Amino acid sequence: MRKALIGTLVLSMILVWLGTCAGGAVAAGAVASWSERQTIPGLTERTIWGRNQVYVYRLPANVTHTGDLHVELTYAPADGDCFVYLLGPVAKGSQEWQVCPDTYLQGFLPLQPGREVVDYAVPAVLDQDPVDDGVRGDVYYVVVQAANATSSFSLKGYLPRVAGGSTDTTSPGTFARLPFRAPASARARLKVAGAPYGGAFNLTPTSQGQAECRLQYPADVVKQTVSPPSAALAASFEQYVYPPLWDPEGGAIPVAQPTDYAHWDLFDQNRHAAAPLAGDDWYGLQGDFAVQAAGPWVPGRAYHYVPVLWLAAAQPYAVAPGQPGPPATGLQTVGYKATLLIPQNLRLASATRRVRRGRVATLKGTLAVPTDATPGASISWAAPGTPVTIQRKSGGRWITARVVRTAANGVWRARVRVRSATRWRVWWPGAGGVGAEYSLVKRTAVTR
Repeated sequence: MRKALIGTLVLSMILVWLGTCAGGAVAAGAVASWSERQTIPGLTERTIWGRNQVYVYRLPANVTHTGDLHVELTYAPADGDCFVYLLGPVAKGSQEWQVCPDTYLQGFLPLQPGREVVDYAVPAVLDQDPVDDGVRGDVYYVVVQAANATSSFSLKGYLPRVAGGSTDTTSPGTFARLPFRAPASARARLKVAGAPYGGAFNLTPTSQGQAECRLQYPADVVKQTVSPPSAALAASFEQYVYPPLWDPEGGAIPVAQPTDYAHWDLFDQNRHAAAPLAGDDWYGLQGDFAVQAAGPWVPGRAYHYVPVLWLAAAQPYAVAPGQPGPPATGLQTVGYKATLLIPQNLRLASATRRVRRGRVATLKGTLAVPTDATPGASISWAAPGTPVTIQRKSGGRWITARVVRTAANGVWRARVRVRSATRWRVWWPGAGGVGAEYSLVKRTAVTR
């Protein structure tokens, strides 16, 4: 679980989706493209260009009476993860908005698959300026975000209103309810897409080290460019990393997710602020976390990276980090560039994906060696001639397929004959107190 902060904004929410691979079609909520390289010893740099969405619905009338405000979100697929939260004003005439107190958990934990509810007891009407039909009242917004691919959804509920043009905003005798629905037709549905789950967003460090996540926006994902930094940027993002306890079970993402803050990282580092959180020459978010054999984030496990479009403003920020004014309503789509630095001292960069039976598959990668076993130790490319063992999976065991030696800059290359579909990994036994290293696993398929 995580929190977001824009002035007085507070939010907790969760995100997951099935990802696409590099080179996929550009679509809202999808990965436009992603790539990897390793120019820094021991760190794999992954670059993701993608788009995220948020849907904001302004309640059809102002709230003019104290009492219950009710919101129901119905979404499909029901085993996905879509959620809702309610924004309200914090002071009369203020341009600040907050997640309504005691509601931000309600809309993220489904009462039943495909349905979430928010109930808010409006404590007071802040804007009581008289108008023809009572008082002006306060504006409220409903925000919907998808966490598992694209969700189709509808909203319905009711809001408190004064009856009969009264200016009494608290008496039971002047209380009325105004129902709402979005879209207006009960048969229609809206759609919203969130950040992908898996694929490019699987984050698997194989070594101890410092992982880093940088998120820049807004971006043109087709031209692969990021807008110059500006205080007038009107979108706000967050980013998070969460651990393997969130992995799908039997291929399906669990409907009920754990909410312990200890299971997240970048939690305190990457709350949203209107001004850039890192760098003098770019706009966005930057966070890091330690991967250690004895820590909560350990080598060899798959974690998940989540960039989140929090809100898009209806107007530019006046003076960052000042408030941007009311959120933009309707469906908003914003492109982003995510850069991940993943500790991987021994890297299997590529393996031939498909060969004819009996032909040769080519495997390539690099080896970087720490000076000692201490977390944070300096790392350099392995010396030329360092042996690296290519292993293949046979039954339940890993067996040696070939031993090769590194060239300049820790680069190694192997050619191995393949007779059946094969899973590969690379192993280095370690030296000088530095423990063994294993690469990620890649697979070569065989055709006749």
